Amino acid sequence: MKKQYLTVLFTFISVLGLGLGARAQEQDTALGKVPYDFVVRGQVLPAGTYRISRIRTAGASRTLEITSYETGATVLFVPTFFDGTQTGHAQFSFEHAGDKYFLSAIETPIGTYSITVPQSAIEVARMEQRGGSSTGSN
Repeated sequence: MKKQYLTVLFTFISVLGLGLGARAQEQDTALGKVPYDFVVRGQVLPAGTYRISRIRTAGASRTLEITSYETGATVLFVPTFFDGTQTGHAQFSFEHAGDKYFLSAIETPIGTYSITVPQSAIEVARMEQRGGSSTGSN
């Protein structure tokens, strides 16, 4: 009887430990619904629900993966900067230019990942909205 009790107790502690481990890994994950199409590193993703998570690699890389729940589309990218100030929540930030939205930052409970949006992409989006061309005419 005592042996069964220890086995059950050990199993409970192991399951509890696994649950805490999974919870810790979720701290660098952000979930959110994006109401419009948006651009990440040159790829257009449709409006929908997304999960952004850090990819574990050998070394100190901060590669992130953004995945659509609806379509399964995935983009891997390395953010420009990581600010380790803990926010306690998750949020996506976008830069709006013309009729396009560019993913510019991702807040996770462990910090904020910044993504540089190229100035040239912003200019092209503004030109497209105005119906002009980037070459101009005389």
